[in-house]
Amino acid sequence: MDEEELNSRYLVVEKLVKLFRYERIVHLIVTGVSLIILIGAISVMLIFKQAGTAELSLMFGSSGLITYTGGRLLRMWDQAISVIVKDKL
Repeated sequence: MDEEELNSRYLVVEKLVKLFRYERIVHLIVTGVSLIILIGAISVMLIFKQAGTAELSLMFGSSGLITYTGGRLLRMWDQAISVIVKDKL
């Protein structure tokens, strides 16, 4: 792969990253809020030494959101990198 082709692929990835900027920001915000909820639910369970339905649902719900949003972000970066190195795969 020559330098010109690499630069054109880099420009394509740069355009894709700019296009999905707001989606990435939303995923990062949702991940951050979910992490705060998860830490809060775990803290309540540790302080009061009990796990009620509310705490468990907050814990499993927020961990599921973290998994989903993290997976979407990783998929986006995987696709961006595969555009650059598609001949190598």
